[in-house]
Amino acid sequence: MPKLLSLVRPRKDVDMTEGPIVGHLIRFAMPLLVGNIFQQLYNTVDTWVVGNYVSKDAFAAVGTVGPIINMLIGFFLGLSSGAGVVISQYYGAKKYDKVSETVHTSIVMTLVMGIVFTFLGIWMTPFMLRFMKTPASVMPQSTA
Repeated sequence: MPKLLSLVRPRKDVDMTEGPIVGHLIRFAMPLLVGNIFQQLYNTVDTWVVGNYVSKDAFAAVGTVGPIINMLIGFFLGLSSGAGVVISQYYGAKKYDKVSETVHTSIVMTLVMGIVFTFLGIWMTPFMLRFMKTPASVMPQSTA
Protein backbone atom coordinates (compact mmCIF):
# COMPACT_ATOMS: atom_id res chain seq x y z
CA MET A 1 0.00 0.00 0.00
CA PRO A 2 2.77 2.57 0.72
CA LYS A 3 4.10 2.09 -2.81
CA LEU A 4 0.69 3.00 -4.23
CA LEU A 5 0.56 6.18 -2.17
CA SER A 6 3.94 7.25 -3.51
CA LEU A 7 2.50 7.24 -7.05
CA VAL A 8 -0.17 9.80 -6.16
CA ARG A 9 0.94 13.37 -6.72
CA PRO A 10 0.72 15.61 -3.68
CA ARG A 11 -2.07 18.15 -3.72
CA LYS A 12 -0.96 21.46 -5.15
CA ASP A 13 -3.18 24.48 -4.61
CA VAL A 14 -2.74 27.47 -6.87
CA ASP A 15 -3.61 30.93 -5.64
CA MET A 16 -4.44 32.80 -8.83
CA THR A 17 -4.50 36.12 -6.99
CA GLU A 18 -0.72 36.06 -6.54
CA GLY A 19 1.95 36.10 -9.23
CA PRO A 20 1.75 36.84 -12.95
CA ILE A 21 -1.85 36.78 -14.17
CA VAL A 22 -0.97 35.79 -17.75
CA GLY A 23 0.65 32.53 -16.69
CA HIS A 24 -2.29 31.66 -14.43
CA LEU A 25 -4.80 32.38 -17.19
CA ILE A 26 -2.91 30.29 -19.74
CA ARG A 27 -2.65 27.32 -17.36
CA PHE A 28 -6.33 27.71 -16.50
CA ALA A 29 -7.48 28.02 -20.13
CA MET A 30 -5.39 25.19 -21.62
CA PRO A 31 -7.61 22.29 -20.46
CA LEU A 32 -10.67 24.17 -21.73
CA LEU A 33 -9.01 24.78 -25.08
CA VAL A 34 -7.92 21.15 -25.42
CA GLY A 35 -11.42 19.96 -24.50
CA ASN A 36 -12.98 22.23 -27.14
CA ILE A 37 -10.51 21.04 -29.77
CA PHE A 38 -11.35 17.40 -29.03
CA GLN A 39 -15.09 18.19 -29.19
CA GLN A 40 -14.61 19.81 -32.62
CA LEU A 41 -12.47 16.90 -33.82
CA TYR A 42 -15.18 14.48 -32.69
CA ASN A 43 -17.80 16.45 -34.63
CA THR A 44 -15.56 16.64 -37.70
CA VAL A 45 -14.77 12.92 -37.70
CA ASP A 46 -18.42 12.06 -37.06
CA THR A 47 -19.51 14.18 -40.02
CA TRP A 48 -16.73 12.84 -42.25
CA VAL A 49 -17.48 9.18 -41.46
CA VAL A 50 -21.23 9.58 -41.90
CA GLY A 51 -20.76 11.65 -45.05
CA ASN A 52 -18.45 9.14 -46.68
CA TYR A 53 -19.80 5.79 -45.53
CA VAL A 54 -23.52 6.29 -44.91
CA SER A 55 -26.35 7.90 -46.86
CA LYS A 56 -26.87 11.57 -47.64
CA ASP A 57 -29.91 11.55 -45.36
CA ALA A 58 -27.74 10.35 -42.48
CA PHE A 59 -25.27 13.14 -43.23
CA ALA A 60 -28.12 15.67 -43.18
CA ALA A 61 -29.39 14.15 -39.92
CA VAL A 62 -26.05 14.71 -38.23
CA GLY A 63 -26.12 18.33 -39.36
CA THR A 64 -29.66 19.00 -38.18
CA VAL A 65 -29.17 17.49 -34.74
CA GLY A 66 -25.91 19.39 -34.14
CA PRO A 67 -27.54 22.64 -32.95
CA ILE A 68 -29.75 20.75 -30.49
CA ILE A 69 -26.78 18.89 -29.01
CA ASN A 70 -24.72 22.10 -28.88
CA MET A 71 -27.58 23.83 -27.05
CA LEU A 72 -27.62 21.09 -24.40
CA ILE A 73 -23.84 21.16 -24.07
CA GLY A 74 -23.94 24.96 -23.74
CA PHE A 75 -26.64 24.74 -21.07
CA PHE A 76 -24.61 22.32 -18.96
CA LEU A 77 -21.42 24.35 -19.50
CA GLY A 78 -23.27 27.39 -18.19
CA LEU A 79 -24.44 25.48 -15.12
CA SER A 80 -20.94 24.18 -14.46
CA SER A 81 -19.48 27.68 -14.82
CA GLY A 82 -22.00 28.97 -12.29
CA ALA A 83 -21.15 26.16 -9.88
CA GLY A 84 -17.47 26.91 -10.40
CA VAL A 85 -18.02 30.54 -9.39
CA VAL A 86 -19.75 29.53 -6.16
CA ILE A 87 -17.10 26.90 -5.39
CA SER A 88 -14.32 29.42 -6.08
CA GLN A 89 -15.88 31.99 -3.77
CA TYR A 90 -16.12 29.49 -0.93
CA TYR A 91 -12.60 28.24 -1.61
CA GLY A 92 -11.23 31.79 -1.63
CA ALA A 93 -13.00 32.50 1.66
CA LYS A 94 -11.43 29.28 3.06
CA LYS A 95 -14.87 27.82 3.82
CA TYR A 96 -13.82 24.30 2.94
CA ASP A 97 -16.94 22.69 4.41
CA LYS A 98 -19.04 24.81 2.03
CA VAL A 99 -16.73 23.88 -0.86
CA SER A 100 -17.32 20.20 -0.17
CA GLU A 101 -21.07 20.72 0.20
CA THR A 102 -21.28 22.71 -3.03
CA VAL A 103 -19.21 20.19 -5.00
CA HIS A 104 -21.40 17.32 -3.82
CA THR A 105 -24.57 19.29 -4.56
CA SER A 106 -23.25 20.05 -8.05
CA ILE A 107 -22.51 16.37 -8.70
CA VAL A 108 -25.98 15.27 -7.55
CA MET A 109 -27.62 18.07 -9.55
CA THR A 110 -25.65 17.07 -12.64
CA LEU A 111 -26.79 13.46 -12.33
CA VAL A 112 -30.43 14.44 -11.78
CA MET A 113 -30.41 17.04 -14.56
CA GLY A 114 -28.67 14.56 -16.88
CA ILE A 115 -31.49 12.07 -16.37
CA VAL A 116 -34.20 14.74 -16.71
CA PHE A 117 -32.65 16.19 -19.87
CA THR A 118 -32.20 12.74 -21.37
CA PHE A 119 -35.93 12.07 -21.18
CA LEU A 120 -36.83 15.67 -22.04
CA GLY A 121 -34.47 15.57 -25.02
CA ILE A 122 -35.94 12.32 -26.33
CA TRP A 123 -39.44 13.74 -25.95
CA MET A 124 -38.67 17.24 -27.35
CA THR A 125 -36.34 16.36 -30.24
CA PRO A 126 -39.08 15.64 -32.82
CA PHE A 127 -40.79 18.95 -31.96
CA MET A 128 -37.51 20.87 -32.19
CA LEU A 129 -36.66 19.26 -35.52
CA ARG A 130 -40.08 20.18 -36.93
CA PHE A 131 -39.61 23.72 -35.59
CA MET A 132 -36.28 23.85 -37.46
CA LYS A 133 -38.13 22.71 -40.63
CA THR A 134 -36.15 19.49 -40.95
CA PRO A 135 -37.08 17.63 -44.17
CA ALA A 136 -39.33 14.60 -43.68
CA SER A 137 -36.78 12.31 -45.37
CA VAL A 138 -34.19 13.16 -42.71
CA MET A 139 -36.53 13.11 -39.70
CA PRO A 140 -36.29 9.36 -38.81
CA GLN A 141 -32.48 9.38 -38.72
CA SER A 142 -32.38 12.74 -36.92
CA THR A 143 -34.58 11.50 -34.09
CA ALA A 144 -32.62 8.27 -33.84
